[in-house]
Parts: sequence; structure tokens; C-alpha cells
Amino acid sequence: MRMNGLLAIFAFATCLIASAEEPTDGKIVIRPKNGNAKSAPEVIPDKDGFLVIRPLRYGAPAVTMPTPRQLDSDNGKGSKPVKPATGANLNPVPISDPKPVPDGTAPKPAANAKGDAEKGKVILETWDVAYLKGLKIGYFHVIVREHEHDGKKYVYATKMFRMNVSRFGQPVEQWTEDATMETIEGTVLTVRMRYEVGKNQTLSITGKVDGRTLIVKGEGAAAAAESVPWPEGVLGVAKEATLFADRKPKPGESFEYSVYEGRLNQAIKTTVTAKAIETVALIQGEKPRKLLRLEAVMQELKDKQGRVVFKMPPGTIWCDPDTFQMVRMDQDMAALGGRITYMRTTKDVALRPATKLVEIFDAQSIVLARPVPNLHEAASAVYRITMESEADPESAIPQDGRQIIQNIDKAKKTFDLQVSAIRGIQKLPVAEKIPGPEYLSHSFFIDWQDDRVKAHAKAAVAGLPAGATPWQQAKAVETWVFKNMRGVEFSQAQASASEVAKTLNGDCTEFGVLAAGMCRALGISSRTVYGLVYATDRSGKAFLAYHMWYEVYAEGQWLALDGTRGQGSIGPGHIKITDTSWDNEKSLAPVLPLIRVLMAKPAVEIVKVNER
Repeated sequence: MRMNGLLAIFAFATCLIASAEEPTDGKIVIRPKNGNAKSAPEVIPDKDGFLVIRPLRYGAPAVTMPTPRQLDSDNGKGSKPVKPATGANLNPVPISDPKPVPDGTAPKPAANAKGDAEKGKVILETWDVAYLKGLKIGYFHVIVREHEHDGKKYVYATKMFRMNVSRFGQPVEQWTEDATMETIEGTVLTVRMRYEVGKNQTLSITGKVDGRTLIVKGEGAAAAAESVPWPEGVLGVAKEATLFADRKPKPGESFEYSVYEGRLNQAIKTTVTAKAIETVALIQGEKPRKLLRLEAVMQELKDKQGRVVFKMPPGTIWCDPDTFQMVRMDQDMAALGGRITYMRTTKDVALRPATKLVEIFDAQSIVLARPVPNLHEAASAVYRITMESEADPESAIPQDGRQIIQNIDKAKKTFDLQVSAIRGIQKLPVAEKIPGPEYLSHSFFIDWQDDRVKAHAKAAVAGLPAGATPWQQAKAVETWVFKNMRGVEFSQAQASASEVAKTLNGDCTEFGVLAAGMCRALGISSRTVYGLVYATDRSGKAFLAYHMWYEVYAEGQWLALDGTRGQGSIGPGHIKITDTSWDNEKSLAPVLPLIRVLMAKPAVEIVKVNER
């Protein structure tokens, strides 16, 4: 129900980041798949600035992007997208896999108190399919099993979301799983969340409820226990699945409930209002019937400093007015390119393969009106940014030594952002605040104490003279990462530094966490940055693509580097949205400011470029 949209948002956001590389002519290129080839670099055969997907220097041919019209017409063949449908005797679009993966291959839940959560009596099971642009993008599977232990009955419930889309023509699959152990009455005893962050790597946390506190532990570098506030009445997966049937809301009535969101590691409140019983046909060609329409509004999400960083759009839900079983839920997801629809269906329908995957390229870039030659080499640029859906749009972009906000127009939801190039150490009137220990910490994503990460860091600075400064070492790390990362894997969400150190493969998130980890291994404070980067496609059309790079603290100031470019600095073609240390982070909460910008669907105009 209300969490479905947030799960989809996180799955999309973690595969939206684009990896960009700087060819010899100085233009950003997002390059195509290279496999595992290790041959010498080759000349890029395409037009300068061609927006492709994976590195060309190891021999893969460039991939031509289909047009938006082709993407919306079944790979250019002209057929219309299939309309979503529901019900055992209907035939909605099959699951976009494209190779069917039985649900039994999904990650297994943790054993419960009896020792085997899989063997309990199934008391509830539901399947919901998610659609975007009329095409299936994934499914939700909820299963609740009853167990008995020491004469008491418990329920163990899991909620699995599996998503399949296309990114630049390559199939991308993401999955996430939530599980709760509850009493028969609905009191949550334990929680678990697992989320795919990279090939053969998951972010996994477990928690035990102790009064008004949830004691959460992760795995590996995230193993340290953490206390999370636990409001009264938080629902588990089982009780959330029967919420409407338990409440039986009448038109005009409202109620609130909270559930634990593991990807944010906090309990989140939603307000539901029953609007009216309407006679509607939710599916094209379906006979109209009476349904109860409800609206679900999730609370604003805030960072540790209490600042609002994200707000989900409201969801519209239709239920059977007699059984209160959900039939359909809609949410407008501007960041994903349209409205997501969730339909209650059958297992058979949920697991069928799709004939076409949704291409998410449009959702991961901002189209610009014109290209700007040599933007990355310029001294500064001024961007005019409009976020019509944001009440306070200028607060979505930070200000620092590179970025200054000007000309705020509250009525038009517009502001100007001046971004300057900082190529090296600056003479500051006052040194920036010395960073805390969190920027040198060993964490789940930046697990720099790994032997391979340390070895790569040592190799990166091996050629430097004795007494090399932290800034010189940080630039050597950037160069090493640029030269040694062999490829780009868009199927990954965000692998840890140790995992990247093993494979030397990934997209810009992997470039970023590895470089940040290598810097910490050398004693240099570092943090990763989410933002936007300027690029162009084959036709010369200009974009701002979502991207990750990193910053280091050297000689009293934070300075930016980008391992996908290897240029020793960044220019005005990079717009920063947020940064994070990832210290003791067991969730994806640091991604929320990026998701906020995604959801605002910003329009950007480059109004001025200063060459010097």
C-alpha cells in the first residue's frame, strides 16, 4: 500500500546515477558496455560528446539510443503499450524479467524463533503488479505465516519487491525485502530489511523492539548496534497487509498509521482519508463497479538536522467497499517519468515475463535547450533552475565555495545557481571547519580497512615523492581509479568500496566509493557527492545526468575530484546536490536529497558561461 511507492523510488534512484568519463577532447561521455576486456585503449569512433553507456576504451561498439517515440511504441515496432489489468480471469502485461525468475529464487527470510520461517502455516498471501507508462516494471509479494513457539502463536511476514527495467537498453533488476515477526495481536517483535546494493552484495539489517526503541544491527562494517525511536503502534508487514480490512474506514474518516522503513532506518507515518464510494472502471474495457477511494499521504522526511529533504506524492487507493481489499493504487512519480499503478493480481500474472522493459533514460537526465562547448573547462556558469512542485526550491541545492544561489523568485519557483571551477588549493580568508572523525570512519559503503582497498591506495601513491601532500595523494588516487576501473555495470545499485576493490567494475557510484575509501586508507578525510553532470548525446543534445563524485579535505578546505574523469578537479559542469560521509550508515537515507530533486522534475537553463 503506502510503502509501495517509496520502495519503487529507492529501487529506481539507486540505478539512476550515470557514469561519465572525460575523453581526450574534454567532453563528458557516458560510455557503453565493455565486458571484461583488458585491451589497450582505442580511439572513440563516435562524434565528440556522444552520450553512450559504457567504456569504449576496451573495445565495445557504441550503442545508439532509441528515440522516445520508439521507446513508447514497443521497440519501434509501432504497437501500443498494453493496458494494465487485474484479476484471475484477466490478462495483464506479464512481469518484466525478461527471463522469468521464480519467486522461490528470491532471498530467503531469516529463521524465526522456531528455526524455520518457511515452514509456518500460510494465513495470507497477496501479489501486486507495478506498472509505469502502461508497462509492467515489477511486482510485490506479501506472505504471512503463522508459527507456534512455547505455546504462543506468532506470525512471520515478508514483503518482496522485484523490479526490472531497461537502462540505456540494458536490463536492470533490483530487489528488496522486508520482514517482521509479530504477535497474533500485531505487536512487532523483530524487523529485517535486505536490499541489493551490488552484484553478490546486499545491505542487510535486523532489529529487535525494546519498548519504544528499536535496536538495529547490520552486517560487516555496519554491525554496530544503533537505537532507533519506535512510536507506539508501529505496524509490521502482516498488519499493514490487512490494515483497511481491520479499520473498515467510512467516507470522510481519517486515520494514521506507522510502519518501519528499513531503507531509511526509521518508522514513517502515513495519514489515510476515505474519500467516497464511486462507481468506476479502473481498467479499460472493464465493467464499472462500486469502489471506495482513499488518499494516503506520507509524512515529510527530514535529515538528522531536522531539515525537510523529501516528501512523497499522495497515493490514491481503491478498495472493495465490502471486503476492503485493495484493488489498485496510483502515485504520480515525476522522477520516474509518469504515474505508477499497482494492481492486485495473481501469482501467475505476477511472474510472467514481459515483452518489453520500460526504458528509464528520460528519468535520469535533465534536457537542456542547447549544448555548451567546453563547459567543463570554463571558469564558471550560471544555471537558472525551476522546480514548480517545490515550495522552497532553492533549499534543494546547497551553497559552498563552488555554488552560490542568486535571484530567487518565490512566485516562479526559480533561482539562479552560479557554479565556479576550483582547480586546486585556494587561499581562504578563514580555513573551513576541520572535519570530524566520521570522514575517516570505516563504514558499510566506505569500508576502507579492506586489504584490497589499502593495496590500491598504496599503489596509487607509489610514484609520488616522499612528503607528498594530501592533495597530491588525493589526485593520484583519482588518476589511479580512472585508469584502473575496467568497466561500467549499470545493474549495480551502489556496491561498497571493498566489493569494488575486488572487481574494479561499476558505474560512477562505484568509482566514488572506491576513491573515497582509498583516500581514507591514506589518512585523508573524504566524502561522496551526489549531483548532476553535463553531457551530450550523438545528435548534440545536451543533458544534465545524475552522477556521483567525491571530495577530500586538504590544506584547510574541501576539494572535489571525479574518478570517472581523471582531470584533477571539476569545473562548472558539475552541480552538487548533497554529500555524505556514510559514517555508521545502515540505510539509504543519504540519497533522499537526490530523490527530492528527482521528484521535483527540475527544468534547467544555462544562462551564462564565463571562460575565465
